[in-house]
Amino acid sequence: MAETREYIWGELRNGDRPDGKQIARHLAAVVAALPACVQQIFARVDSGFYCSDAVEAYEQAKMQFIMVARKISRLLARLQSADRKPSPKTDADEQCEFLVSPEDWAKPYRLIALRYKKKEIGDEHR
Repeated sequence: MAETREYIWGELRNGDRPDGKQIARHLAAVVAALPACVQQIFARVDSGFYCSDAVEAYEQAKMQFIMVARKISRLLARLQSADRKPSPKTDADEQCEFLVSPEDWAKPYRLIALRYKKKEIGDEHR
């Protein structure tokens, strides 16, 4: 729980990145650990969870999720040509939005990319 910095489920690992099946098992354990009164589940994860197995686990548990995308070449090419607009609800300078459908995912998902302009040396003091 982001507000209180609590967590629902954790496990010790050897430091190697888990594969998709391990991630899906982890997510199933998280859901199983939740009290029955929980009606909505929101997840926010880094790019280590960017795989079809994780997405399927989120869908199966009816979770709403935000996931950091891996910067794969096909995605980067799409970002290069994206129509960017101001991003008034974030601290980013610009944003773009489009649907992505990696090869092994069951359906497309909305991707929102935020762009931050690089600060010039000395700008941080202005």
